Amino acid sequence: MVRKREFTNWIFGRELRDSRILEERPEEDRAKPYVITPLGTRVRRVLFCGVVTQKNSEENMTKVTVSDGTGNFYLSAFNNDFGIRAKEMMDSLEINEQVMVMGRVSTYKNDDKIYFTVNPEIASRIDRTEMEYWRARTQHLARRKIYAIKAAAARQDATPDTLISSGYTASEAEDAFRSLKSYPDYDLQDFEAAILAQMQPAEKESQESAKEFVLNYIKSNDTDGRGCRYEDLLTAAQNASISQNELDVLLNTLGSQGEIFEVSLKRYKVI
Repeated sequence: MVRKREFTNWIFGRELRDSRILEERPEEDRAKPYVITPLGTRVRRVLFCGVVTQKNSEENMTKVTVSDGTGNFYLSAFNNDFGIRAKEMMDSLEINEQVMVMGRVSTYKNDDKIYFTVNPEIASRIDRTEMEYWRARTQHLARRKIYAIKAAAARQDATPDTLISSGYTASEAEDAFRSLKSYPDYDLQDFEAAILAQMQPAEKESQESAKEFVLNYIKSNDTDGRGCRYEDLLTAAQNASISQNELDVLLNTLGSQGEIFEVSLKRYKVI
């Protein structure tokens, strides 16, 4: 039987660093446990980008530290049958180079604290454009999870199905409830501030502009008092070069921040 390849999570160093829980595995299951992150993500394989800040290369092992601005990833590769190719890739990296890494997470637990290392499968140099694309997409994925968690926490009767009906994916809904169960007191606001601090000034300006456009359009098109229709807002947003995906994220953001509310299904008002 062909074994399905493990899903690869795009993740920030801060999310992995703040993780404190390993998913319990049956004793007969010899696979490495999943790491449960504060956003409810089940992690075994990760993909991240950052800058090489430290490197220690020896004959039998190479260690590299990569920082993405929110936290560090610690890479280890060994000179054996399974790791020689990864070690060659890591040996070629230099301090201050921008890199993209995909690999499997290994864990070590001591005194209730979990330590993480990444065993790389791919480690390659990237340029600024590739780095910014990774950062933007990873921010987008993380923020949708944050909004799903907040939406689940805001309603006592919330279920995965209610989140899905609000526009979240099944995976985001599952992650949200896993997060609330495992990390009920996690500071989501501080985490979001940390990942947004990595945005370029032009990205921040564009996001603020899109937010202002959405708020103004909702205000101006709530003519009958029943709220602005989503279909009308979507058409206007796309004409303003705001994609449906971006619009949905903005609506979730504005809702969680208390700036708008959904009067009825797919109708919005400004508070």
